[in-house]
Amino acid sequence: MSRKPTNTNLGNVVRFEIIRNLKKPTFWIAALILPFLLIGYIALASFTGQSAEQAAGQDTDMSTLKLGLYDASGYLSTDAIDTYSDTKNKIEILESKEQGIAAVKDNDLNVFYHLPPDFNEVFSAEIYAKADSTSIFSNYEGPLRLLLTITATDHVEPIDFAIISNAIEFSTTNFTVDNTEVDLTAQLSQMIIPGIGLALFYILVVMFGNRLTTAMVEEKENRISEMILTSLNPKDLIIGKIISLIALGFIQLAVLLIPIIVLATFGFSNNLIPIDFTIDFSFWTIFSTLVLLLSSFFLFTSLCVAISTLVPTAKDAGQFAGVIMILVILPLFFIASFMSPDSTNAMTYFLSYFPPSAPISLMFRHVFGTLPIHEFFIGLAVIAISSFLVIKLSVFIYSRTAIEFTSRVNLRKLLSSPRKNWK
Repeated sequence: MSRKPTNTNLGNVVRFEIIRNLKKPTFWIAALILPFLLIGYIALASFTGQSAEQAAGQDTDMSTLKLGLYDASGYLSTDAIDTYSDTKNKIEILESKEQGIAAVKDNDLNVFYHLPPDFNEVFSAEIYAKADSTSIFSNYEGPLRLLLTITATDHVEPIDFAIISNAIEFSTTNFTVDNTEVDLTAQLSQMIIPGIGLALFYILVVMFGNRLTTAMVEEKENRISEMILTSLNPKDLIIGKIISLIALGFIQLAVLLIPIIVLATFGFSNNLIPIDFTIDFSFWTIFSTLVLLLSSFFLFTSLCVAISTLVPTAKDAGQFAGVIMILVILPLFFIASFMSPDSTNAMTYFLSYFPPSAPISLMFRHVFGTLPIHEFFIGLAVIAISSFLVIKLSVFIYSRTAIEFTSRVNLRKLLSSPRKNWK
C-alpha cells in the first residue's frame, strides 16, 4: 500500500534541490567566473585605453617641435599664421619646398608643411618629418588644419561656416495621433527599466538554457527515478524542480550583477560615468517589468523541464535545447515589427501570443512602448496558461518515462497508464 502524499513534499524538493546545487563547487565557479572575467576585462580595457590615450597625447604634442611652412599657393593668410604663432608654437616661413625638406633632413626642423601651387585645385597638402627626431606614427596635421580653418573662416560668413562644419543644431517636436506633444526624454527614461528586464531575461536564457534542459535527466541517468517516484508525487517533483531552478538562476544572476552594480555605483558617485539621462521608477514600470520577467522565466524553465522529462540522456536533451532556444529568440529577427505602432502586423501578434516567443516579443513591445495595457495582460494570461499546460504535460510524460533508459522515446508506453505505485 502506498503512502498518502504529504503537503511538505513540494517544499522538501525545492529545499533539497537548492541546497544540493549550492553545495556544488561547479555552481559557484559558473556563477563567479563571468563577473571576474568582466571585471578583469573592464580593468584591462581601462588600463589599455588610458595608456593609448597617453601615448596618443605624446605623439600629437606639437608644442616642443620646430615647424616650418612654405605656401606656394598663397592661400594662407598672414593673419592666420600670426594668430597661430602667437597662441601656439612659432612657425618658420621658408622660401621654397627644397629649403624646407633640407631643413628637416639637417634636423633644423621637425616638421615641414608645403602647400603646392595648385592647392586650390588638387586640395592636397604635403608634410615632411624625420623619423629619428619624431615618431613615424605621429599625426602632424593639426597645426596645418588649424591654419587652413582660420583662413577659411575669414573668407566666409559665420553662418556659412556653421553650415559647412555641421555646427547647426536641430530640435524636433513629435506629436501623437491625438496631437499630444511627445516628450522624447521621458520616453527614453521609460525604456530603461523594461530594457534592463529584457537584458536580464536574455542573460538567464543564454546562461542557464542548457542546464535547464538536463534538469530531470540526471535522475534517469543515475537510475534513481523509480525510487524517487515511489515516495514523491510526480507533480511535486516537477514543480519543485522548476521553482528550485528559477531560484538558482536568480541567485547566479545576482552574483553576476552585484559586481556590476558596485562598479556602476562607484563610477556614478565619482563622476567616472556621466549621468545625462533619467530613469522612470514609476510603480507600473517596475511592476510590469518584474512580472513579465518572472513569468517569462517560469515559462522558459517549464519548457526546458518538459524537454528533459521526455528524453533519456543529457545528449538528447542538448539537441532539443537548440530548438527551444531558436523559438525563444525568434523575435530578435523581427525586431523592426515591435518598434512602432505603425509596424505592428500579423507577425507581431503571432510572436506575441505564440508561447515560446511570447516573452521576448512582449518585452520588446514593452521597451518600445507599443504594448497596450490590455495586450500586456493578455500576454501574461497566455504565458500563465501555457506554463500550466506545460507543467501538466511534464508530469504526464515523466510519470510514464521516468525509467526509460533507452535512446528512443517509446510512444506506446508514453500513452499508456502510469505506474500505479507512483505517488
